Formats: sequence, C-alpha cells, structure tokens
Amino acid sequence: MTGKILATLGSIPFVNPQRAEGVAITGGNDPILPTPFHIGETAAASLAAVGLAVSDLWELRTGRRQEIKVDARQATASLRSSQYMAMDGASVARERPSVMGVYPAKNGRWSYLHCNFPNHRGDAAMRVLGVEEDREAFRRAVAQWDAMELEDAIIAANGRQADGGAPLSAWAHTPPQAVRSRFFALAGNREDRR
Repeated sequence: MTGKILATLGSIPFVNPQRAEGVAITGGNDPILPTPFHIGETAAASLAAVGLAVSDLWELRTGRRQEIKVDARQATASLRSSQYMAMDGASVARERPSVMGVYPAKNGRWSYLHCNFPNHRGDAAMRVLGVEEDREAFRRAVAQWDAMELEDAIIAANGRQADGGAPLSAWAHTPPQAVRSRFFALAGNREDRR
C-alpha cells in the first residue's frame, strides 16, 4: 500500500512526484484499526503531504530540505488524539460540544468554530458572539459577522476559529476539492475491501 500512498501524493498539485518518492512511510498497512476503510494509509498520506509542504517552506528559508518520515500507526492514532487528552490531570470530555461546527457568515463565507475546550467556547466564542452556549444562537450570531473579522476577533480572544472559505458550492473546481477527492479515493469504501 505504500506505493499507492506515494502515487497519490505525487498526483496532488502542490506535491512534486520526485519529492513524494523520498517520503518514508513505516508502521504497517491497513487495516490498522478494525474498519474497512484505509484510514491509516490516508492519515499517513495526509501527514506526508503536510510534511512535504513544510519541508518546501524550510528549503525556501534555509536552502536545506528535511527528511520526511511518517509512521502509519502513529498517523492513525493522531486521528483519535482527543481520546488520549487530559487537562489538569483529568480526561477531557469526549462528547463534541453542540456549538462546535461550521456556520454561514454574512459575507457568503463559512466559519468553523472550534469549541472543544471551555476556554475556546466560553472565554472566546461566546464572549465575542455575545451569546450563550446554544447552536441556534451561534448560527444567528455568526450570520451577523464577516467571516474574516470573526476569525480575527475570536483569535484575539485566545479562541480557535477558521474562516472556512467561500460557500461550499464554490469549491467544486478548486485545488482543495481535488486534494480531498484524491484522499477520499485512496481511503476507498466498503465495497473495495470485500
């Protein structure tokens, strides 16, 4: 499967195929977790693509490339990182907060509000939006904001938020769509695993 991962990396518009060949993928092949999907290999490919991009930036800055190695088992574990987290010695709640998610902003863009931690939710998002912890209240409040201005305000309040970009319908022919479709193709489906 390593060859399939590297071939997929080489087909991503911003990844140089020769550089993708130099990526070391270790840690075994799927199934890493008991699922019919190639999630370990997909996670490894995703992290390898990030590693290549970071290496390219490092090369621009220093003139030197970095060696890229990804352990597929560790990449798979990273998908479940919330299962291993603790704050102040106590496990972090594993339930997804109801207000975490993607909301339409007033300028036709989308805002992703990361509200996993109390400080992101209450100290940042709720304070900036001026609402209580209620999904519908969040939706109404975000709809009043320009997505980029909201991102700046929440980050200034030490929260986490991301401008999700243009309306989803506008993503049909953009590089992120191409990258996403290639990774989903690599992940396969239940029929592929029978």
